Amino acid sequence: MSENPTAARQNGGARDGLDERLIALLTANARMTLTALAQKLALSRTAVQARMARLERDGVITAYRAILGPRPGAGVDEGLSAVLSITFSQRPCAPVVEKFRHWPEIAHYYSVTGPLDAYAVVKVAGAHDLSQLVDRLSAIPGVAEVRSAVVLKGG
Repeated sequence: MSENPTAARQNGGARDGLDERLIALLTANARMTLTALAQKLALSRTAVQARMARLERDGVITAYRAILGPRPGAGVDEGLSAVLSITFSQRPCAPVVEKFRHWPEIAHYYSVTGPLDAYAVVKVAGAHDLSQLVDRLSAIPGVAEVRSAVVLKGG
């Protein structure tokens, strides 16, 4: 499979299947080398580097971050999970969702039908962090209401 350098320019920078695969690989391991990414995507290192630069420039990739595992000796149940019910005041809501969708606290996001617009399953260190997360989310223009329900027991 070879990279067509003009393809991205011709389609207005729209993401294609290779971009989605690249994003998935980086999501799983943002420390993957260009060589490893190129091998997995069957592209040249230069092509992968150009795609990454375009995705960064277009605001698709906004950061590379370390996600810390539990501290040695920490309990498995440490932390707090909650389900956030979200109502938007703006349509379309996709631009609003993009402002928070990839926050590290958000484990899962679901757009739904009915009286609410979305649910987000979040994982935070404790109640104070949940309160701050709800405040941060509520402050985004286009977010009308955020309600939280703490998960008592997982299944």
